[in-house]
Amino acid sequence: MWRPPARRGDLHELNLEPTIKVVLVDGYLIQQHPPSPTEVFELIARGHEVWGCSSLGALRAAELRNHGMRGFGWVYDRVVDRTITYDDELVATLDPRTNEATGLFLANIRFGLDQLIAAGRANQSQAQLLINDLRTVHFEQRTRHLCGSLATSAGLNASAVDHLLATDVKRQDATALVRHLTTSALAQ
Repeated sequence: MWRPPARRGDLHELNLEPTIKVVLVDGYLIQQHPPSPTEVFELIARGHEVWGCSSLGALRAAELRNHGMRGFGWVYDRVVDRTITYDDELVATLDPRTNEATGLFLANIRFGLDQLIAAGRANQSQAQLLINDLRTVHFEQRTRHLCGSLATSAGLNASAVDHLLATDVKRQDATALVRHLTTSALAQ
């Protein structure tokens, strides 16, 4: 069963058999209150295996990794290793009708830069310059146009900028976790 981004109280309302795994991917961090760590912990205490990835799920998994919650993916790993230290790297304004982001997630830009560096299409100083520039911009103002302009100013070519703007590690992490859990369940 799929649900929209989680709000405070949503996890309390789940009425599932304890054998059901729960995956927390995304949640409201700005417009409304997200599920608290206590709410997630209570779900674990009710016997659920709870996984987190991508966004709010990665944050909660990092906070509760020593209390039974499991984390997964690039975003989770970057929260744990403290590369991502600000919640606003995982936040964007959402369209209220579709729940789709209307801006860019800084975590996606970080991941795209890592890929470009690994491919030799960007260097560490260009990446750091772009991250520093984007860190100074409020998350609501992090648009594709602004990011593209700042990336070009940092020395990235048009092809690298296109790659950067198309990167969605949050989606990749969620898809990979669902695939992992589905494959694990089929193997049992």
